[in-house]
Amino acid sequence: MDLLHRIGVALLATVALVAVAEICRRRRLVLPPARLVLVALASWVVIGAETRALVEPMAHRWLDLAVLLLLCLTAVRLALWVGLEIPSSLGWWRRPPKLLLQLLMAGFGGLIAVVLVRQILKIELLGLLTTSAVLTAVVGFASQGLLRDLIAGVELQLGTHFAIGDLVDLDGNQGLVESVSWRDTTLRTFAGTRLLIPNSKVTDEVVVNHAAYGYKNNCIQVGFEYSIPPGQVRAMLLTLLDNHPLVLSDPEPVVQLKEFGDSAIIYELQMWHPMGVDPWPVALRSELLEQIWYLAQRNGWTIPWPIRDLRIAPPPADPELERKAFQATALAWLSRNPIFNVLTAEQQGQLIASSSRVRFGAGESIVREGDGGNSLFLLVEGRVVIVKQRGDGTEVSVLELDAGEVFGEMTLFLDAPRSATVRALQECDLLQVDRDCMSKLIASNPSLLDKLAEQVGQRLDGLKAIGTGSQRESRPDLLATMRLLLMNLRN
Repeated sequence: MDLLHRIGVALLATVALVAVAEICRRRRLVLPPARLVLVALASWVVIGAETRALVEPMAHRWLDLAVLLLLCLTAVRLALWVGLEIPSSLGWWRRPPKLLLQLLMAGFGGLIAVVLVRQILKIELLGLLTTSAVLTAVVGFASQGLLRDLIAGVELQLGTHFAIGDLVDLDGNQGLVESVSWRDTTLRTFAGTRLLIPNSKVTDEVVVNHAAYGYKNNCIQVGFEYSIPPGQVRAMLLTLLDNHPLVLSDPEPVVQLKEFGDSAIIYELQMWHPMGVDPWPVALRSELLEQIWYLAQRNGWTIPWPIRDLRIAPPPADPELERKAFQATALAWLSRNPIFNVLTAEQQGQLIASSSRVRFGAGESIVREGDGGNSLFLLVEGRVVIVKQRGDGTEVSVLELDAGEVFGEMTLFLDAPRSATVRALQECDLLQVDRDCMSKLIASNPSLLDKLAEQVGQRLDGLKAIGTGSQRESRPDLLATMRLLLMNLRN
């Protein structure tokens, strides 16, 4: 075949290669090994009859060997592309690692080289290697470590331990995986250095993959003074995390009270962020800690010093002023409550003065179903839910109460166990009124008993409507029962 024919065939093959590459690009498939194909075609065109005439006859066989070996390797690479890489692009299986393709190329290439050398040069390569026992032993001993690294590299690339770009801990070092070669794994550390770890050591160590699920965990601890209610701190910190654009909502961020420290209540913030946005935890931690400082400044909170020093402490809050503020809020709710608005201003003041203030955190049970009790509660601040237990053991929410509402009156006036559990939905501030105080108020203002009887009747009807309340008599009988209980108390 003369030079023009070779050029024509090479051009047709090149056009076909370009067309196949364009089809693969449009369908998002793995592109063919174009560079190797073009090099093989160029070598086949150049090393023809014209080139053979320019060299010595002894070199003709070497030229033929070079061209055939290159064409055979190209054919093997195309076969691997069609048989392994194209199906992986179609989703039939995982994409084969580069190391596996390189090993297959090396194996088939070595086998082809042995066959071609034997056929063209009439040389037995296997015989030469096996006859030199000393050389074989030396090579074997020298390649033990390399062979272990090679096998480990194949295992790492075929397995799912980590992928390129993952943040991992290897051999006590943390970094981003840059590559996995036949001998070692390359990490880029936080300091910007490149770390090479032999593959055999990677497979022998415990590997911590921080990006296995596509997001990275961050944990921050911060302390605030004991005078700040924990529920308020947790709510503000959760709002801060929810407003940060890098903090994921799934998994949901968590703020927990970790411990009572020497000089502060320690809170732990757990949040997650996408790996592709910020692989290192330092930047996000820095932003959040800075925002927490401004949050504390806006709210007048103190982050206690982690050292011992002598300071002039600010004067503590006047408990008398705090008590008066609470009583003023409670008095405002009493005046608007449909039960207690029948009392005069003097009677409302007496009720508050003879009652006690109690506080509960979110999730706490203020009263429990089945327990005894001799008091009712006015919700001054916060929100609660009334929960009733069914016969099958499940719970059902009966009612949610806001500030200004009353609960616990059924136990107070019927002398019966608590009919339901009342649980705080958020931090609650309550006025606890006992039975003796109510008895004195009703004695001076009998219309209060009618209001309370109506409230108790409504609660009983609500329990009966959901199938959890016991059967009761009519409202007049309920009022008589309440009057009898209070009369016995006064006597």
